[in-house]
Amino acid sequence: MWKEKFFDQMENPTAIKALHNECITHQDWVMASANQQKIARILNLSQPTVSRSLANHPAINSQTKALVWETAVRLGYQQKVSQLRRGGRSAKPFVAGIVISIPHQFQAKSETFQPVLKGLSEKSTAENIMLDVLHHEPADVECKSILRRVKQAGWQGCILFHPMPEPVVRKIEKTVPCVSIIENYRGGLIDCLDVDQSEGIYGLVKQLVDAGHRRIGFYSWVYQVETPWVQRRAGSFVESLYRCGLSFREEDCVNVHVNDSLDPEQAAKKAAERIRDGVTAFCCAADHQAHPLIRELEEMGIQVPGDCSVTGFDGIETPPGITQVSTVRVPYDELGRSAVDQLLRRVEQPTAPRRHLLVDGEVVRGESVGSPPKS
Repeated sequence: MWKEKFFDQMENPTAIKALHNECITHQDWVMASANQQKIARILNLSQPTVSRSLANHPAINSQTKALVWETAVRLGYQQKVSQLRRGGRSAKPFVAGIVISIPHQFQAKSETFQPVLKGLSEKSTAENIMLDVLHHEPADVECKSILRRVKQAGWQGCILFHPMPEPVVRKIEKTVPCVSIIENYRGGLIDCLDVDQSEGIYGLVKQLVDAGHRRIGFYSWVYQVETPWVQRRAGSFVESLYRCGLSFREEDCVNVHVNDSLDPEQAAKKAAERIRDGVTAFCCAADHQAHPLIRELEEMGIQVPGDCSVTGFDGIETPPGITQVSTVRVPYDELGRSAVDQLLRRVEQPTAPRRHLLVDGEVVRGESVGSPPKS
């Protein structure tokens, strides 16, 4: 079930138990009226703890704040402007908006979500910054609720997380100084914090080449909104092949072209076809794609890594029963902390040259990479 996929990754077992006891369905979870009492009940926390977390109170640890903020975003909860102003530790606190752009039906694991919020919490607390975390439905290109919130809550800066349509980004940028995490929006003055995807993918391809692989494919999913990070990782994959002295074979790429539209099940079947044609390894654009691919391949009788090696990207926890994936562990908490620094710089120097800052990811060897099968 959706709620099991989502909460399996949380470190608070009482939250999982409380949610199951509530018998909340996916539709109830995203559509029900949200308030602090509901958040507290779901997470098995006191209402004052939830209130202090949402106010970024220094007495609450950053991990708890991240959990509360994520739950609030999933529920569609939004603080009252009066709560933001009253929660500050000065007469006019610096208020930074955090716009999380994810579809309500988003079911991927939350390991990339909570660490970013944790890093944002740690740095903003140290800098005496109030955070106003807001959900945005990617399909909403008008973004009136965001623009209204900027004025009502007095945002002095904004941090964007997850892909957003270009028209929405430009409307927000005209209203308030912005910084983006992961997505690199060119053509304006939005600074971007990202992981060095080129070196990360190269590390994974090099791992496969050192294991003896010579025909390596690239695998991805298709999403509701444009996902430039997939194209960047695909481009890094091509670059890495040439750096390793290998040739690029377009037919061994799954869901990379603009017109590709295979759902995950269809994409896995195409990957299986390429394996039967001679592909011995796949680089997946993300861990949350690699994990289901491994399961699908094994259901089709293709063993990982015996028949085909698989790598991921992001460093999220591998689900039980799935072969541990070789991946690149992204320091999402550091991206969150650095985003606050960059936002303060952007506010102080609104016309300064745009920056695209990269942090190194850690290439992690898993059990999903082995020698290619013997012909």
